[in-house]
Amino acid sequence: MSDSLPSIPQYRVSIWEGMAIAASAVLLVAVGLAGLSVKALNNAFNPNRAEAIARSMVDYKMPNGSKGLFGTNVGGGRMAVISSTALLSTASPGGAVILPEVELAIARIPAQTGTDVEEDFGNEFLFSGFSFSNQTTNTFQITKTQTELRSFCGTIAQVKVDEGTLTLADQTPPVLAVRYQTQVMLDQDNRIAIVSAVGQNATVNAAIVFDSIKCKP
Repeated sequence: MSDSLPSIPQYRVSIWEGMAIAASAVLLVAVGLAGLSVKALNNAFNPNRAEAIARSMVDYKMPNGSKGLFGTNVGGGRMAVISSTALLSTASPGGAVILPEVELAIARIPAQTGTDVEEDFGNEFLFSGFSFSNQTTNTFQITKTQTELRSFCGTIAQVKVDEGTLTLADQTPPVLAVRYQTQVMLDQDNRIAIVSAVGQNATVNAAIVFDSIKCKP
């Protein structure tokens, strides 16, 4: 999916104009932008805020309880990532690697005329790896992919289900991994849901979480 943030225009000035304004402006601009960025990041990773954003879009059930990981409102769109409190830990030469057993990434994006949601919206929009917490590329080895028809947001949606294994670290055995991805248009919004699950109960947990999602108006 294309980035929903507008591009920042670049303006050319002469070298003399640049030298004239640099001394008085560059420090203030740098400090201001740094402060805004830190504040935005702190807000986005606030667990309570992330859960509040998620709950504003959907109801859901997470095995063993849930915790907010990330939440943001951008340009009228909302996105949140929620994880289970249950964790999978794998020992590795570099130390223990810990990953939530289940993650739910949910997004609601206003439809744009003439703009299509890419088929592989999960990786393009939210993360480049298996999940939000595991963004290392090429560690998820898919052994089976299928498209299922499932109830989602009050309609029957096509859901892409990937099954395979995830390698958490070098020199460690891979673990079972399952990922559900779907997107539907509802009330002029693109509704996106991605459920990622790992571990012994990955198949069961992914289905439970996905089937629990109930979209809100």
